[in-house]
Amino acid sequence: MERCVLRLLARFLTLAALGACTTPSAPTWPIPEGASTQVVNGYPLTYRSRGFGPIVVFVPGVLTDYRVWESTLAGWEANYRVITVSPRHFFPERWDGRGTDFTFRQHAKDLDAFLETLPGPIYLVGWSFGGRVAFDAARARPDLVRKLVLVEAPLDALVTTPDAGQASVRQRRAEATAKFFNAGDIDGGLAYAIDDINGPGAWAATPQSFRPMLRDNAWTVAGIREEPERVTCADFASLKVPVLLVRGELTTPYFKRIVEEQGSCLPQAKTATIPKAGHASPLLNPPAFKEAVTSFLQP
Repeated sequence: MERCVLRLLARFLTLAALGACTTPSAPTWPIPEGASTQVVNGYPLTYRSRGFGPIVVFVPGVLTDYRVWESTLAGWEANYRVITVSPRHFFPERWDGRGTDFTFRQHAKDLDAFLETLPGPIYLVGWSFGGRVAFDAARARPDLVRKLVLVEAPLDALVTTPDAGQASVRQRRAEATAKFFNAGDIDGGLAYAIDDINGPGAWAATPQSFRPMLRDNAWTVAGIREEPERVTCADFASLKVPVLLVRGELTTPYFKRIVEEQGSCLPQAKTATIPKAGHASPLLNPPAFKEAVTSFLQP
């Protein structure tokens, strides 16, 4: 009897060990030179850190990754330590859209876990999808964030009426884009998604040199399966950190309205409009973006 118990115990411990081994703790994909990883919630988050000074963490939008900030942050390293992250399932992971952990809630938890590893509190900048993640992270853990910059963060509920039977703009886009991808037409899906986000003709105007990054992250625009938690005006006003709201002068009416509503909900927030730029204002006018953000970050 004792031997049976010991054998069962040994088997249980072996299975437990095997189960532990299946939890991702190191990347199974190549990490580009100059990048590093930090395991957060069992996932190897990729990031790049450079420069010296107060820490500013940048979170990208869908279809992009930590690399998207390269040209935008040129010259920042002299005064700031800038850290650019690739959220869960973004490049360098080659994600195929499968799984149930691509959610705003999971991304925000990952971001907070990453921020906990840094000497903080830090400055946090989120663009588009990354803006919603940054908002959720700062709202949950204001102790980790010194100041928050939201660049056209898509808090859809501020400009839409609750309707349980109607999918969100983001979900409809994801479902339509996934049909292209599942049919093997990656560029067709990207063209649809990019134009839907930024306006007609945006894909055609996208430089060929920029398109490989979009292909690397294609499924991030089609991977959202959830309806994110609705954020009310009171929820937005409950932010406990100083906020800068940024939008492009030429952004779409949809994003313009979202940023205006955010400003109405949080009138003490600072605002900045980046001239001659659309939704991707950090990329389209880096000098003006730097001036707006660094002015806000000053003590």
